Amino acid sequence: MIIKKAYGCYIEDDQGKVYIDTTMGSGAQILGHGNKLIKKITAQVVDGTIYTVPNFHTQEVCKLLKKINPEYSEKYIFCNSGTEANMRAIRLARAFTGKKIIGRFHGGWHGGLDGFIDEHPDNHGVPDEINNLYRVLPYNQDECFDMIDNTLAAVIIEPTQGSNPRDDIGPFLKKIAAKCKKEGVLLILDEVMTGFRLSKKGGAAIFDITGDIVTYGKVLGGGFPIGAVAGKEKIMNTKNVFYGGTFSANPLSMFSAKNILMAIEAGSVIDYDYLYKIGNKFRSHLNDFFQKNNKNIRVIGIGPLSRIVFTNHFIRNRKDRDRLESSQKKQTIFYNLLLENGVFVNGNRLFHFSMCHNEEVVQELIDKIKKVSLNLL
Repeated sequence: MIIKKAYGCYIEDDQGKVYIDTTMGSGAQILGHGNKLIKKITAQVVDGTIYTVPNFHTQEVCKLLKKINPEYSEKYIFCNSGTEANMRAIRLARAFTGKKIIGRFHGGWHGGLDGFIDEHPDNHGVPDEINNLYRVLPYNQDECFDMIDNTLAAVIIEPTQGSNPRDDIGPFLKKIAAKCKKEGVLLILDEVMTGFRLSKKGGAAIFDITGDIVTYGKVLGGGFPIGAVAGKEKIMNTKNVFYGGTFSANPLSMFSAKNILMAIEAGSVIDYDYLYKIGNKFRSHLNDFFQKNNKNIRVIGIGPLSRIVFTNHFIRNRKDRDRLESSQKKQTIFYNLLLENGVFVNGNRLFHFSMCHNEEVVQELIDKIKKVSLNLL
C-alpha cells in the first residue's frame, strides 16, 4: 500500500481507496492529519527551515515545557526523534553517574538504538559487547527488583508499554521508582509514546510518578520530527556531554512544537476527557461483543491507546502475550481483512485515537472489527 495523502483521521492510497487511520503517524498526530495548527507551518517555511543555531521558537518551547512540567529543569535537549532522545538520555545518565549498565524491560520499546533491539527479529549487526551494556528486566514481575542494584547507571521504562498497554500498572511503576531511589539508580521515563497523549503531563501524571530524566517525541512535534530530553537540574547541568545534530531544534519542528504546546496549555484543542471516552467505548463495546460471541480475543489499553490481543487469559507482560496469543498467521489474516475493509492498523498493531476520530468514526471502526472477527474467528 502506497499512501498518497492524509486528512483528518483518514489516509488515501495511490489508487484512491480511503482508510480509517488508527495509527496516526505512530501516535504523533493527536490533532489529526492536516490540522489547522500544522497548516501554520507555511509561515515559518518562508523564514527558513534550518539555521544550525538556536532560534526563537526553541526558547518558547522551553518556557512552555517548563510551565507544564515545573518539576524539571528549564534546560532541554532537542533532537529529531524519540530514539535520539533516549540515546541522549542514556548518554547523560552514564555521564552523570559514571556507570555504564542500563536496565531496561522486556517488551519495552525505546527505538532502534543498538542495545534496545536484541528481542527484535531484525537484530543482526549489534555486537554482544553492546548488548552486554544493558540488563533486561522482567516486566510487571517482582523478580525485577532483585536485578536493580547500584551497579546500574539508570533504569529506562515507559509509563505503559505499547506491547501491553494497561491502566493498572501504577503500583509496579511506583515500586520501580522507589527501588531506583534506594539504590541510587537514575529513573528514565520514556514518554515518547505517552507524553501529551495520556494527559497534559503524560503518563507520569496518570500513574503519579516522577523520573530523574524524561524523554518526549511524537505528539510534541505535531507531525514533524522531534525528540526532547528533560531532567532534574543537577543532572541537566552535567558537563562535557555531546548532544548536537544538524537538524536538532530546527525552526520547523520547534514552530510546530510551540503551537502544539500552546494548544495543550490552553486546553482548547486537545480534550483528554473525550479521548478517554472514545477509547473506553472502543474497548468496552468490542469486549462485550467478543465475550457474547465466545471469541478468544479482547481489547486492552488506556485512554486513547488500545491493542487487540488474541487471548482471553490475563496478560502481565509481553512474554505472557507471546505465549498465550493465537497463531501469528491468524492475526496476520485478521489485520489484512481489516485493511480490505478500509481500516489501516500499523505493523505494531496499536490503535491511537485522535481528536479527529469522532464518535461516528469510532462506531464505524467497531462495526468493521466485529464483521472481520465474525468472518475469521
